[in-house]
Amino acid sequence: MAYPFGPSQKRDSSPDAVLQCKHKDTSLAQALHDTSMQSQYDAACKRLLSEKIVLAWILKECVPEYREETIDDIMNKYIEGTPEVSSVPVQGSRIQGGNTEDTDLHEGTIRYDIFFRALLPKGKGRLLLLINVEAQNKENPQYPLVSRMVYHLARQTSSQHGVEFTNDHYGDLQKVYSIWICMNAPKRRANSMNVYEMTEKQVAGHVKLKKPDYDLMTGIVLWLGDPDSKEYKGIFKMLHTLLSNKVEEPKKRQVLEEEYDIQMSEKMEKEVSAMCNLSQGILEQGMEKQRIQDEKKVQRQNIKRMKKLLAAGIDKATIANVFDCSVAELEALSPKQTR
Repeated sequence: MAYPFGPSQKRDSSPDAVLQCKHKDTSLAQALHDTSMQSQYDAACKRLLSEKIVLAWILKECVPEYREETIDDIMNKYIEGTPEVSSVPVQGSRIQGGNTEDTDLHEGTIRYDIFFRALLPKGKGRLLLLINVEAQNKENPQYPLVSRMVYHLARQTSSQHGVEFTNDHYGDLQKVYSIWICMNAPKRRANSMNVYEMTEKQVAGHVKLKKPDYDLMTGIVLWLGDPDSKEYKGIFKMLHTLLSNKVEEPKKRQVLEEEYDIQMSEKMEKEVSAMCNLSQGILEQGMEKQRIQDEKKVQRQNIKRMKKLLAAGIDKATIANVFDCSVAELEALSPKQTR
């Protein structure tokens, strides 16, 4: 392997600095390309999740109000209009309408991944539900996912003022759901679902209020993954099959159509195909990134070996021959640079 810089390089230049210069432009371009592909992949996931038949399955399996309803009824009778994808701001003063831009002082513009309204079946309390669905590739280590979910629930609730109710008519508040789908969960969490909701606890006395008056916010987290576990079925299998970058396109179509009666529309086929292509590209980029990192590691190790041989008094011509570099390049090394 040739030494990473030539004889024209200044003698006091750090080999590490030279390595960084060598890869700087390529790494920046690669990082931008990686980010672009990941963003496209995330967008395709959201668009797939926003399909009404997919949302209908999520509601039936996760939201008790729809448990007894058919997928067809949920899709065609209860889900209102077209679900919004990355357009409704979390920080907005209104939950719906023309204002899709709002800026948080610290975080910038924040939007729900998917937001939609669903009518409730008769006899299920209020008129409708306001529902937010979030897709997470992995949990952010900077904060607990469930804390962010609570924030979304609070915003969905407070943003109803002036839309679902006015003045002090808080009895017209509609229930909100925030459903978070973690696609690459660790094995210990895979195929799990947790529900977070408000409950009444009678500490003293026997006062019991109507549940619909306080049962107004529910958060749900689903962790997907581990096709080998016995819990890999129902909504977990459906969503994992749809979103996983490890399930090939023909297998996705077979499982969704045969087990969940989800007939792939032209739009869904396009998104699935895009996801599969993008995931393959992301995988290949990851492999290339690892190859570059391995190459840099070998180069640094060679630098250290050459310095040790020089310090031991080995002939420069011999070292240059072993490491396929020039004597001038060896002379640019300084023992002080050894790490």
